[in-house]
Amino acid sequence: MKACRMCARPFDPELPLDDPAQQAGQLMAEEEYGDAGALCGDCLASRGRLAMMYRSDYFAG
Repeated sequence: MKACRMCARPFDPELPLDDPAQQAGQLMAEEEYGDAGALCGDCLASRGRLAMMYRSDYFAG
């Protein structure tokens, strides 16, 4: 168990990320923010959801 860097809640970094918003947040954590493995699934999902809504440069399709 680790503490999330954003919300400080404990989370298991080994759990699979099944939600597309979590996966988008993880992609951003790896490629843009450099905090992969430091955020819980809820915080990753929030980041990913916001990016999918507002960052046409990142997830244009």
